[in-house]
Amino acid sequence: MSPSRAVSIAEPGNGESSLALSASRLAPVLQSVRSEDLFGKDREIIIEHCGMQYHLRLTKANKLILTK
Repeated sequence: MSPSRAVSIAEPGNGESSLALSASRLAPVLQSVRSEDLFGKDREIIIEHCGMQYHLRLTKANKLILTK
């Protein structure tokens, strides 16, 4: 987990609203992957992490279940 970041509020009069914050200053943009791209036509995939295999399954109700 990364350390907390200090957030400064812009001073009025410098061209920004006093509540305007740039999201890029708060956190990096995270990679996004669509579940359709992961699963394709399958209902279950295997994810390898630190030498272990995890099963990610798509249920009939379109919920995701991750098991070891």
